[in-house]
Amino acid sequence: MVAQHGFGLAPCELCVWQRWPYVAAAALAVPALLLPRAAAYWLLLAAVAFALSAGFGVFHAGVEQGLWRGLESCSAISTPDSLEALKAQVMGAQPARCDQIPFAFLGLSIAGWNAVFGALSAVLMLLLIDKRIRSR
Repeated sequence: MVAQHGFGLAPCELCVWQRWPYVAAAALAVPALLLPRAAAYWLLLAAVAFALSAGFGVFHAGVEQGLWRGLESCSAISTPDSLEALKAQVMGAQPARCDQIPFAFLGLSIAGWNAVFGALSAVLMLLLIDKRIRSR
């Protein structure tokens, strides 16, 4: 969302997919805080959500690198089938393409960084679970 709102980069469909597990992880953090006796279970579910986002990031980065095909809906240039669709295409209202890298930092695209961040977040959740179990 920082890239979208801070730098004006329109998200593709796979970019949006990568966001949903973060929403789930945030929602799972609430019961982990409110129910300390069951926190390990909620943290485990949050770890799964983070790992899912990391998986989406790996898939998306692979699409960007041409390692495999992505979604047909955002990897191909569509041919407008109406005057309204042509106008939307000319005005730049078409969704961003999943197979192009709009920005990279230190050799990783935004999708690649999402894979790294999601994986590290999942590991962090597992470490928190381990800490909770050991402190009992």
